[in-house]
Amino acid sequence: MSAWFAGIGPGVLAVALSLLAFDYYFVPPIYSLAVVATEIPRILIFALSALFVCVLSAAQRRASESLRHARDDLDATVQELKKSNAALQAENDERKRAEDALRRSETYLDEAQRLSHTGTFGWNVLSGEIYWSEETYQIFEYDRAATPTLELVLQRVHPDDRVLVQQIINRASNEGTHFDIEYRLLMPDGAVKYLHVLADALEDSSGTPEFVGAVTDITAAKQAGEALRTSEQQWRDVFENNPTMYFMVDAASTLMAVNPFGAEQLGYTVNGLVGQPVLSVFYESDREAAQRNVARCLKQLGQSMSWELRKVR
Repeated sequence: MSAWFAGIGPGVLAVALSLLAFDYYFVPPIYSLAVVATEIPRILIFALSALFVCVLSAAQRRASESLRHARDDLDATVQELKKSNAALQAENDERKRAEDALRRSETYLDEAQRLSHTGTFGWNVLSGEIYWSEETYQIFEYDRAATPTLELVLQRVHPDDRVLVQQIINRASNEGTHFDIEYRLLMPDGAVKYLHVLADALEDSSGTPEFVGAVTDITAAKQAGEALRTSEQQWRDVFENNPTMYFMVDAASTLMAVNPFGAEQLGYTVNGLVGQPVLSVFYESDREAAQRNVARCLKQLGQSMSWELRKVR
């Protein structure tokens, strides 16, 4: 027990005291520390047995203590691993949320570019490397596997606009200035596209000039504008040349426009009527009725109305 609780030193002391007690009480002559030769083997056996138990107890105590320390160290290591695992899991969750947010943003950007027919591009002037977004590939109608180059761009440019585009490219690469240009593409199927290209000049971390910009397919807007101009011209032709009196009157009953035939029928020139009150062309006794009819027209826009009034020549 002494060796277990106190270690090898106290254990050996306990063995020595036990040996003296054994000799005094159990080895003849009893109650004497004198030793006869015949009792020496028994005393040695007792001493060796006690010493063996002492050493064994001390070794077992050291082993138990080492095991306890190892278990404590293992528990501490497990706790540290749990903390590290929790931190790694939190970092992984945060990275996953960031990746999800990035993918969502990229999806929104791609969809916005598709809906607005606007692509983005980057151009490193020194290396010649060009980046195109998905929509830019769609606008130029190149396969996604194709590597964007200035040559590919010029291949699609309308022959009548190619010199202008080349001049813009040269000036941008030499002077590093931003550019804003509209030009046409001639597609392989013969279709013509109208583009608006806008780019800003930047410098990367090494000072290398590069351009970041947007390219918008404005073909639909161009076609709509042309259709509007054609429609306006057709309406103007009808308005100017129809042998029917046409007037345009504002809310204040002022003549905004009149066709030549109408002005002639009233005995005026077009310039002589425009800007005058419409009531001035009617007999004074009919002007109140004319004013009521004009008011009705303004309240019921889009509806056809007719009435008879006398004009003043």
